[in-house]
Amino acid sequence: VWVQKPLAPAIEWAFDTLLWIRGGHSPNSYTYQVYEDMTLQFIVWMGTCFLCFVVLWLFTRMCRACRGFVVFPNEMKWWGRLVISFDNLTYWVWFWTSFFWIGFNVYLATTPSTFHFNNIGMMSFMLAATILNYALIISNSMRFSIMESMDANEIAFLSMDNIWRANQLFFMVGPIQGFSVITGTKNFINYLLYGQDIGGWAGGDLTQVSIAIVKYWTSMIIIAAIGCWVYLFASNPSVDDYQSRRPGCIIFTFIAMDVLHPCIYLWTVGNKIKDEDMLKMTFLQKFSHPGWWKRKMSVLILNEHVTNVFRFVNPAYMFCLPLLVYYNAYFGVSGGFALVAVGAGH
Repeated sequence: VWVQKPLAPAIEWAFDTLLWIRGGHSPNSYTYQVYEDMTLQFIVWMGTCFLCFVVLWLFTRMCRACRGFVVFPNEMKWWGRLVISFDNLTYWVWFWTSFFWIGFNVYLATTPSTFHFNNIGMMSFMLAATILNYALIISNSMRFSIMESMDANEIAFLSMDNIWRANQLFFMVGPIQGFSVITGTKNFINYLLYGQDIGGWAGGDLTQVSIAIVKYWTSMIIIAAIGCWVYLFASNPSVDDYQSRRPGCIIFTFIAMDVLHPCIYLWTVGNKIKDEDMLKMTFLQKFSHPGWWKRKMSVLILNEHVTNVFRFVNPAYMFCLPLLVYYNAYFGVSGGFALVAVGAGH
């Protein structure tokens, strides 16, 4: 209440201005009470964050004045480094986010959904998140590139691989992290209950196990993306259902494109068939030989031109997502999650 009363005139003016810009009420417009509650919640949240920062700054200044008696950080940069260290130590706790993201997009692509929000506000949020995410990537990349160039006496170079690989890593390492968490928990329980020695790995070649997990996981993503499109057209949806399900299929397709390159590589690496062996084969032999198919897929996908296309498609569609929200509001929910959960946003 003490926040609502002084801010009520300004909030009411902003609400009336937005209505005037949009040309009055529409079926997707929300009431003033909803707008007021939403605005107050955001203001209280921002005020709380600022207050916590001020309290932390004052506490840090006190620790600096009493650094001979306390062991807490006496500069703000040490708090930042502690937060980074904490994130590095607990990143495995969030291994399930890649599974959720895949499942969420499959749900949006197969089930008609209804969302109620202002597409202009969501577009603005997504543009801001995109700019901040890529500013973080570019600044960090330039920082390390400049450091390496100073050591090697070379010109600094920023590659689009930083953005592409960040998304690939997010979707590829989830199953491996989950496998590590489950295996580590099982071994610890065996040590705790039965006293078994868990000093070594006894589950076979760990490298091959990891490769198999990523290979089948990425293959499942690609097959699921194709299946979503097939189901979309085979289910004969209505116009509204088609509009609500198509964004999920499109975004899931871009996810499949991110993992297509490593998936093809893992399936074709170690292929022993040679060019002279292929020349001796008949058409039927080629069609039925796995090595011939692996060779063709490798030549088709793992070449410089296709790789460059994939490398630039990911940053391009991340920038296009906010603009697509203005065209179709259903891109907002799926795209918003993508910007804050995947790659640099994660």
